[in-house]
Amino acid sequence: MAEHSEAKLVHDWQETFPWLILFRSVRIAIGFRILLLAALGLVGMVAGWRLCWNLVAYAPDETGVHILADPVLMQLGARHEGTVPPWPWEMDATGNEAYADYFGAGALADLNRTPFIGEILGVAEATATELTFPFQILFHKDLTYRGLAYALVCGGWALVIWGYFGAMIARIVAVKLTQDEMLSFKSAGRFARQRCCSYMSAPLIPLLGIFGLGVPIALLGLLSNLDVGVLVAGILWPLVICLGFMMAILILGLIFGWPLMFSTISTEGTDAFDAISRSYAYVFQRPFHYLFYILIATLLGGIGWVFVHGFISLLVHCTHWSLAWGLSSERFIELFHGDLQGVAGWGENLIRFWHGCLRTLTTAFAIGFLFSGMTAVYLLLRRHVDGVELDEVHLDEETQHGLPALSSEGDVETAEAGGQGGV
Repeated sequence: MAEHSEAKLVHDWQETFPWLILFRSVRIAIGFRILLLAALGLVGMVAGWRLCWNLVAYAPDETGVHILADPVLMQLGARHEGTVPPWPWEMDATGNEAYADYFGAGALADLNRTPFIGEILGVAEATATELTFPFQILFHKDLTYRGLAYALVCGGWALVIWGYFGAMIARIVAVKLTQDEMLSFKSAGRFARQRCCSYMSAPLIPLLGIFGLGVPIALLGLLSNLDVGVLVAGILWPLVICLGFMMAILILGLIFGWPLMFSTISTEGTDAFDAISRSYAYVFQRPFHYLFYILIATLLGGIGWVFVHGFISLLVHCTHWSLAWGLSSERFIELFHGDLQGVAGWGENLIRFWHGCLRTLTTAFAIGFLFSGMTAVYLLLRRHVDGVELDEVHLDEETQHGLPALSSEGDVETAEAGGQGGV
């Protein structure tokens, strides 16, 4: 009777509230492997963008002085001193405002001023802006060829970086959430390399479709430079509206569904076309479920970010506090707020380097949780739309668990022994 009553007390809360899996995604995102992969991808992406900025953004004027030659790039350069974008460790410690201010006041500008919640939304907005700003530049109406080249190169580099590091993160998270097994870097890297083309092309194909639909409208705009062209545009405007409608659908699906594409490939082991199909289907078939999960994931991710940021701040404070025991006040100020020279200057730069690594982890968590949380959201949406359980995932031969299969020779010997025993 006691055993029976004890069995009744056991309750699977995740079966009742499947979205509790989002809590696990936060815990996974705080792990060392996810933070390291996100940090490496972040630094590599920013390094490529800064190099491209130095090569493409500037052009000589009539006097031979190199200036920013594109109005959109001028807008970016005016908001930040030096090369755009800033390094991750140069971000504001209160919410990554360096990246959030790329395009001025955004749609979340008013909500960002809300206590606590505004800071969380600011982190989410900053992360999304950081990962997608080259693609946002593409849709500026006053973009020149130089700005277009910068956006295309930076966008392509972002696809390459996250087609590998983001794929590894999503794969590790997918296996951990479904099988409760932590993949090694080697296994995750092999999975990402085998499907790197699918990871990179999944968000690229809808983007090419958007530009393909815009070509007829652009030709009509070229014709509209003539008076008769305006008349033709007026006659064909219903067709233009239809093309604009299809472009809007593709853009909305791409904005809300591109992280699901990585999760699809990492979970199902399929190609880019299946990833596009599933992501668009899940977003448009279950929009309210999607928004509900995104809201919970954003709040949980914000709490996780506050924890990571607070822990790193406490860590730095403890080191400074302990170091101050043996330093004079003047030397302490020179060390952390001055400009030391010689051997002391080398030591000061090393200390700044390690502090920069710690600050980078704060943003790395936000990026890692973007892939981790969206993988959990994908599993939840897949459960609603396709009826697939949360613990199902594609496993390669090296990641399958269980008893090893018998070899062919072993099978023959076993069969022969069984036959002799029967005789």
